[in-house]
Amino acid sequence: MTTVLNILENLNREEGLEISKLEKSLKLTKKPDRDDLNIAIKALTRLGIVKNTDDGKVLISSEVDFIQGRVRCSSKGYCFVVREDQGEDIYIRENNLNNAWHGDSVIVLITKPGVKRRAPEGSIQCVLKRYNDILLAKLEIEKKTGELKAYPLDDRIPVIIDLDDDFANKNKIPSKDLIYEIKITKYPIGQFKATASIIRELSVNDGVEGDIEILLSKNNISKNISYPKVAPKKISIKGREDLTSQPSLLFESWECKNSPSLPALFAQPYDGGNRLWIHCPTVSERLNIGGKLDKFLKEKGEVICLGNDWLEFLNESLKSASQFELNKKNEAISLMIDINSEGNVVDWRFTLSLIKPVNLITSKHFNAINKRKIKSKAVPIALKPIKDSLEVIYTIIHSSKIISNNNISLVKLDQNIPNLERLMELQKVFPSRDFHGWSKSYDCCDPQSIIDVYIRLANSILGQHLLGYKLPFIYKKHEEVDPSSLNELTKSALALDKKITINIDGSATINDLIKAFDSSSNRKILHKLVKHIIPGIHLKLFNSNYSIDNVDLLNELANEYIESPWCCPSINYWNIFNQFIISTLLTDGKKKSSSRSRDSIDLGKKDSWKEVTWDILPSKINENIYNLSNLKLIQDLNEMRNKSKSFRNNIISIAQCREAQKIIGKEVTGIITGVQSYGFFTEIDCISAEGLVHVSTLGDDWYEYRSRQNLLVGRKSKKTYQLSQKVNIKVLKVDILKNQIDLELVKKADTELSKNTEIYNHTDTDN
Repeated sequence: MTTVLNILENLNREEGLEISKLEKSLKLTKKPDRDDLNIAIKALTRLGIVKNTDDGKVLISSEVDFIQGRVRCSSKGYCFVVREDQGEDIYIRENNLNNAWHGDSVIVLITKPGVKRRAPEGSIQCVLKRYNDILLAKLEIEKKTGELKAYPLDDRIPVIIDLDDDFANKNKIPSKDLIYEIKITKYPIGQFKATASIIRELSVNDGVEGDIEILLSKNNISKNISYPKVAPKKISIKGREDLTSQPSLLFESWECKNSPSLPALFAQPYDGGNRLWIHCPTVSERLNIGGKLDKFLKEKGEVICLGNDWLEFLNESLKSASQFELNKKNEAISLMIDINSEGNVVDWRFTLSLIKPVNLITSKHFNAINKRKIKSKAVPIALKPIKDSLEVIYTIIHSSKIISNNNISLVKLDQNIPNLERLMELQKVFPSRDFHGWSKSYDCCDPQSIIDVYIRLANSILGQHLLGYKLPFIYKKHEEVDPSSLNELTKSALALDKKITINIDGSATINDLIKAFDSSSNRKILHKLVKHIIPGIHLKLFNSNYSIDNVDLLNELANEYIESPWCCPSINYWNIFNQFIISTLLTDGKKKSSSRSRDSIDLGKKDSWKEVTWDILPSKINENIYNLSNLKLIQDLNEMRNKSKSFRNNIISIAQCREAQKIIGKEVTGIITGVQSYGFFTEIDCISAEGLVHVSTLGDDWYEYRSRQNLLVGRKSKKTYQLSQKVNIKVLKVDILKNQIDLELVKKADTELSKNTEIYNHTDTDN
């Protein structure tokens, strides 16, 4: 299907394009498709987005300042357009949405500039590309007409959708246990509503597999995909460094056969510190960047963990060609890192290589290592198969600890994923993948926690290396924590535990707070509060051709801790992209100023860019790289990241809701984890799931919300409900589709009332 976005992308901004050539570019051969194109061109011309030239060409107009972006709606009805150029978000009133839905790519016209803290306002002129053509919906009978209508479950799309005649006219009574996957056949236009056809029925009570199907559809993730029939390129071993004599090791905690492949490691003492080797599976060298398979992987984005299984990212042929096999020669992209005794990087070198891993190290081995006494000479049975690799493993463990302790830039917290069989793969560290603004704490029993330390170090080194050569790369940008949120968190922490020692002068960082909370008995609650205020991570692109103030950006990135992922190309596309840049530099980079020069530079060495005074890549390759490095790429990848993050959160929540269903009506214990004016959130001890006790269910008094103290207090009884308080509760209701658990407080004895009154009086006096 041709979209407005496709039309604009194929138009030359400066010279324009004839309609016949545009039809050819869009591969429109049928008359109805060509007629639709002419209608679209006329509509875009009336809007002023395109214009016709005197010589019969069509080109994008520069007379009106239109802005491209993506619609973001909230369940409360607020709508913004997130700009493609990463400028300030634009507020869109409901009457200016022009039938755009959440997630759609649109063109916006600013109608009111931003003033002080108010966002600019705009009007959506045109939908470039629809985000959702498949939705989950409930069917309900409309009271006025008696017809069946579809109501999307996503409350960010508050529309009523007509059903195609073949289904709408059937006398079907909607079932509460069924939801429907629908495909949009016509989007809304003018006064006409959207129409859809029913694809399939989905039961809300169809076990784990049924839950996964619902969540995949909810997050617009396709399970059955036909990969392009493209064979991976063969890699020449000529010029690759032979490291097959090095006894490198594979590390893995995931247990599914189709889990993503990970790098190999080797370490040895060197010059008072350690020399580390990270060998990464090479995927980019096996792809034609810009080809069919590359475009397919770019659209797919990343691998998806289904809890106890995986929705793979690479196709079978590419995966089998690139993943490492034990005791066999494997092509790799390797990074050698020299660190000193404090864990600081002294030197590095990238190289294309051949390796031969000798052992696979799993959680079973690390558990045996951690139980083994330091001075013991006996080798446990579990470690005998890897006896020859123990010295290397101990060096790797030692190095990972000092590197982890040395990296104070990362925020590390426990993940607290429920210990359920359906979520076993999610409980392991996901190397280099940040679903939130923080990463899981270092775990010496999890091989992937150890390999994660090395991958992050390698990512930061690649960022520095490509920045030195001013080549494009994708990096992870941590959003800054709001200082006012830090201040509020500090106040809440001190109100909860007066023994905590925190700087109250406003200089404390997130990591300072986490360190201060470690000795508190309320550590778990305080960590939850920290997670709430840590902003997310998004991908950004460094491309010197697009940078307005290149010098300032270079200085900013040079002074930041940046991660440019490249070690795990079986996990996501941004790893493949960055790997493509470094492999291109090593393969096609000019190592000397001219063919006659005797002096050659190792382009993989640290600081090698300081010796380069010539164009590092041939002009054709350089042009291709910069054409591939565009803002649309980053926008699409960030969209995929959000989709994957949403699916991950949903699959954890639905598992917790299923556990909560088993204890409906039973009295259980919980701890208050959040207090709001409308009630308090409580974590149920036995399932680690959070539910809401609504203030309307506390019928014994009128409760006021004290935001400074994070508590609810009864006007008459002075009874309080505050953070970290233990309560007895019952599960009233569980909404699987909305991931909501409704709780009811179990009334306690009068002695507990007296105790709570004393707590309130003490707190009120202090404040």
